[in-house]
Amino acid sequence: MKNYKFEIFADYFQIYLMDVEADDDTSDIWTEEALNIKLGVLPNTLAIGTFRNVDVPLEVEIHDSLPEISLEEWGHASIGYFTVTSGQCAVFGCSDYLPDAAKIEVAPGKYSAISLAKGLDSITEEWEDADDLYKVILWPSAASECKALKHYEHT
Repeated sequence: MKNYKFEIFADYFQIYLMDVEADDDTSDIWTEEALNIKLGVLPNTLAIGTFRNVDVPLEVEIHDSLPEISLEEWGHASIGYFTVTSGQCAVFGCSDYLPDAAKIEVAPGKYSAISLAKGLDSITEEWEDADDLYKVILWPSAASECKALKHYEHT
């Protein structure tokens, strides 16, 4: 397993994982369904919806196969998919300068992705400090499923 940790500016409540050679038009990624599940999918791009519009912690894990994931500790979870052709993904906020974005090594292929968020009840105002955490788990898979596994219900 590979594990990467970032602090990313989630401008407009979104973070991206994109193949560095992708030519996806991200202006089309936030469909009504994507907004509902907080996960947008294009052929070579994932957009992770966040619950705050500030710097947020993001972890990316890359596994060789589907890992065991307990959704119990997570407030929100969605599954999606994308393809990496170049062997490298950029990790960035939507207003970041793409050439300066952090890069991670991802073997070329098709991937399933689970987007997870927790600590959401610690958010009182989007700009205030909170204990939210976002994680994306990737593994090789030809599946093309995109849906919410768990919706966050604010208490």
